[in-house]
Amino acid sequence: MNENKDKEIISNTNTNQPNNSKPVKDNKEMKKKLMRMMLIVVGVLVLLLIIILIFSLVTGGNKTYEEIEEDLKNAAIEYYKVQSGLLPQEEGETVTVKASTLADAELMKPLSELREGESCSGRVEVTKVGDNIVYTPYLDCGDKYTTKELYKAVLEQGIVTTGNGLYDLNGEKVYRGDNVNNYVQLDNALFRIVKVTSDNKLLLILNEMESNMSTYFDDRYNQERLSNSGFNDYRISRMYQYLDDLYNNKQDYRLLSSNDKEKLSTFNLCIGKRNPADTTNNNSIECTDVLENQMIGLLTASDYLNASLDANCKATTDKSCQNYNYLKLSGTDWWLVTGSSLNSYEVYSVRSSGYLYETNAAGYKKVRPTIMLNNNVMIKSGSGSESNPFILK
Repeated sequence: MNENKDKEIISNTNTNQPNNSKPVKDNKEMKKKLMRMMLIVVGVLVLLLIIILIFSLVTGGNKTYEEIEEDLKNAAIEYYKVQSGLLPQEEGETVTVKASTLADAELMKPLSELREGESCSGRVEVTKVGDNIVYTPYLDCGDKYTTKELYKAVLEQGIVTTGNGLYDLNGEKVYRGDNVNNYVQLDNALFRIVKVTSDNKLLLILNEMESNMSTYFDDRYNQERLSNSGFNDYRISRMYQYLDDLYNNKQDYRLLSSNDKEKLSTFNLCIGKRNPADTTNNNSIECTDVLENQMIGLLTASDYLNASLDANCKATTDKSCQNYNYLKLSGTDWWLVTGSSLNSYEVYSVRSSGYLYETNAAGYKKVRPTIMLNNNVMIKSGSGSESNPFILK
């Protein structure tokens, strides 16, 4: 009887023991899965390394030309933080630092390392414009790439003697006609190039005005007129203050960004007065009185008249000047900077139909500002058309 109890105990003991075969099998499967995952991860990493290696072999680790230009500019900024005594002091003064100098100062890598297999030279021109110091990088890699100024892109359109286009006129390159590719997109607004000056700067005029860009030329009491007819002398006008406020972002409309302002040059604004019958349209009349070192202004009568291709556009107020003229804006009257020489209170403006007329300075009209781009402003892209305007770096 005891023997049977012992067998029962042994039997019960064997029945209650856990079966370890399944967990062992699960652990093995888990290890296999982890191993497969690790192999996949390692494979992906190896593939990425191979792709990077192939890319570096193909490109030689080269930076793009635009990246190198940015390196040049940033290195020059750091260089002149230390060498501040070398910065230009006078308005329009320019100093130059070479890429090799910046590389020797360990502010950037040598150009030979940035574009392997290519022979490149570079420099940064540093110019004082108003209160700003402007850094302009130049990169020359021969036929493969050369930094291009906007004025060169404009001149590449070619000079014409008939039809719409760029004319050689009075020592300047002037756009004429009603269909010309002279659009430039700045940060806040679209402008049009009026002309390239003799020193390769570019006079720009706002393409179209905002609805709130309207004011009188002047509204002071005029003894000659015995009323608040204002004065047509831009130097003492309300318009002068309006444009200064517009440039300094004190008006409702923000015309220029800080980036735009770095691209500008001061210019001499011709504010001389002219007779309605005057036919001399080379700005010699307007430039008998000059306001120097301006950052913003208005168009002269001569510059407006020269934009027309009509042979009958000769005298100041000839109605034919509305023909073949891209500066005409239908439905909009806007101010010029030129006053009438016949009195002290009338200023020329452009009628909505497109010809010039004399109007009381106290009248309320649209304001179409002009600015001057420096000759070292670089082009990024564009052809100058309205749908593909010049874009600046």
